[in-house]
Amino acid sequence: MAKKEENELKKDILEQMKSKVITEVNKEIKNSITSQVAQFKEDFKEQMNRDIEEEIDSILKREEKRMVRSKNFSLFKKNVVILLLFGIVCYFGYCLYDVKYFDFMKSDCEKSGQCTSLDQSAVVNEPEEIIKDKDWYITNYGYLLENAKVSLNADQASAYYLYSKDYKVSEIKPSYLLNMAYKKLNEKEIKTNSVNVTVEEEALKNAFLELFGTLDTYKPTAFSFNCLNFKYEKDHNRYVALQQTCNSNKEILENITDMYEERNQLYILTTATIYDKNESSYYKFDNLFDPILNDVSEKDLTTNNKKLNQYQYIFKKVEDTYYFDSITKLK
Repeated sequence: MAKKEENELKKDILEQMKSKVITEVNKEIKNSITSQVAQFKEDFKEQMNRDIEEEIDSILKREEKRMVRSKNFSLFKKNVVILLLFGIVCYFGYCLYDVKYFDFMKSDCEKSGQCTSLDQSAVVNEPEEIIKDKDWYITNYGYLLENAKVSLNADQASAYYLYSKDYKVSEIKPSYLLNMAYKKLNEKEIKTNSVNVTVEEEALKNAFLELFGTLDTYKPTAFSFNCLNFKYEKDHNRYVALQQTCNSNKEILENITDMYEERNQLYILTTATIYDKNESSYYKFDNLFDPILNDVSEKDLTTNNKKLNQYQYIFKKVEDTYYFDSITKLK
């Protein structure tokens, strides 16, 4: 009995030792597996990081190369376009040169091939001398004669007033002076409608001063211009005429025969006549009833100067401006 109990005791001790060994073994295995798994995870993580970094680096290098190639190609295209444009410009430039388009830039002697080879540094550009002959004065001051003419209905004898004898400006009737001044007004200063034509006195006075250089001979009075008969309205300081037009069979023709300057006076010599359109005749201002020439036209005036009336106008120069001074009947 005692032996049986001893065997049971040994068996229990063995079971306990076996269980303890198994537990220790399991614990070692578990620790070993855990350690190996952790190491594997760490190794796997490091390997993945290296792979990712290498892939990203590879991608960046490929993209960099692609961008460099693209940039170089863009520059290449730009250079090609510039070269093409330059070639086109050169081609058209040559075409223009071939048809002598640039000849307008050459001087007269270059065009004719007669230029002499001179040292340009020795050439002195002297101012061109102005020849003040009749034509030069007519071109530059011919308008002065138009300013001095009156504009009246040539069918009436009053239109020939200035051609009847000698006059200084101070001797001419104020109504004729206003007629001359009226011609210098601009369109904005002449107000028109279907009934009236109106001019402010201030505007007419300014034109008067511009023509004669003084207002000493200015007098607000009635005057005519062609077929307009102006009345002076003192209460409104203006000139008013009824709107009307007229057609005349006669007109005054006047031609400049000479023009020159002495000291501060400009002289204009003219030939003048009364031309009857219906009769094709010239009349002298001394005889309004018997024509001096028949079967003539307006163009025949210059060829008949000696047979017609001749006049001399004088304009005085004051500070580079010429003012009408007088008219003299020479013949």
